[in-house]
Amino acid sequence: MTRLILSLMCVLLAGMPAVADDQREARAALEAGKIRPLTELLVRVETDCRGDMVEVELDEDDNRWSYEITLVGPHGDVAELEYDASSLALLEAEGRDLAALKCVPPGTPD
Repeated sequence: MTRLILSLMCVLLAGMPAVADDQREARAALEAGKIRPLTELLVRVETDCRGDMVEVELDEDDNRWSYEITLVGPHGDVAELEYDASSLALLEAEGRDLAALKCVPPGTPD
């Protein structure tokens, strides 16, 4: 909740041009084949994971794009999964009771 409030405050303080720039940059990365469509990842997560998605973010850091998905697992635990946006490979998983999700292999970095 705090993250959402902070995100909304940043948008309001920075103005809408920043959001539009982010959207254009993400669209350009998709059209250039640098990232895979979000729909492909959503289908994978909905098929493979036990839990409900509550948030999805697309981030770019040092020309590396990643999708971050927040899930509420079957026992109510919150988990964050980070996927490489170009290959959709799972990069990291954080949270409690990750095994209950059934989609996080043992040894996945946290």
